[in-house]
Amino acid sequence: MAIWNVLIKDEAGETDEVRAERALFVRERPFLLVFLFPTLGLLRFRLWLALVGYLVLGGILVGLEALLSPPPAVEIAAAMGLNLLVCLEMSTLRLRKARRLGYREAGVVSAPTRDEAERRFFKSYTFASLPEVVVLRPRRGGYTAPGFVIGSFPEPRTS
Repeated sequence: MAIWNVLIKDEAGETDEVRAERALFVRERPFLLVFLFPTLGLLRFRLWLALVGYLVLGGILVGLEALLSPPPAVEIAAAMGLNLLVCLEMSTLRLRKARRLGYREAGVVSAPTRDEAERRFFKSYTFASLPEVVVLRPRRGGYTAPGFVIGSFPEPRTS
């Protein structure tokens, strides 16, 4: 069974059907082909910042190898380690990019395929159930939100 993270982007005035069409299902798994071709994997998902970071780290590794001239086994292990890092973190990088673009997590689904994950998710999910964003307002003695109390005493003591 695969684990799928579901992200939805809310835009004002959109219908539930449009939101459902734009829902992202990101599978939690290592991308084994990315281990062999990390730059192509990063380009495939348009992870530009991660690609720049990968190229910078690769350049640093090449520079260190030129300065230190380690044995070939160490050079290969360092390159494979960087590729393994990208391979294992590809799902996380995709989730971070989606959050930066305004998507927010709506749930997690366990299903063997994406189609089955979509069926399971939308079977029990309603768009009205999206949690509202709580805006904290500054107040003397701490931050509070309207109608939102944390703890046993909603008002500070005056003595």
